[in-house]
Amino acid sequence: MHEMALMGGVFEVIERTLTHHEVKRVLQVKLKVGELTNAQPDALQMVFEAFCKDSICEGAELIVERVPVRGRCRNCQLEFSVETMFFLCPECQNTSIEVIQGDELLLESLEVE
Repeated sequence: MHEMALMGGVFEVIERTLTHHEVKRVLQVKLKVGELTNAQPDALQMVFEAFCKDSICEGAELIVERVPVRGRCRNCQLEFSVETMFFLCPECQNTSIEVIQGDELLLESLEVE
């Protein structure tokens, strides 16, 4: 379950962020999770709850925003949504595609008390 490693990284960022502020507790954590991470929202929720136990985040709500995959053709520079894992430019049929969205895991915001 790679969600454990992903959430470990999220909690490292949360801890570093909170050291600079006086926070009683974390109420909400919002993540942006790209489709290419293959992270499952249910698994992320389960792992989040485990990391929260006995911490300043205990009881916090996790919000996961899924980010679709977008690519840019290296040949014609067209940006497009990637609907399947077959990376092919719909304009020129080139297979040299740069992923410009959908592989991220970002801590977008923290709501704290």
